[in-house]
Amino acid sequence: MYKEVLVTGADGFIGSHLVELLLAQGYQVKALAHYNSFNTWG
Repeated sequence: MYKEVLVTGADGFIGSHLVELLLAQGYQVKALAHYNSFNTWG
């Protein structure tokens, strides 16, 4: 069975750990992160 998921907020604490867990379980993961070029931190 083909397992594919989309994780929104994949650049955050919970999202990044969720992506790692899903990959370890054999899912194909598409990650979505909001990038703000005007941000002065990070």
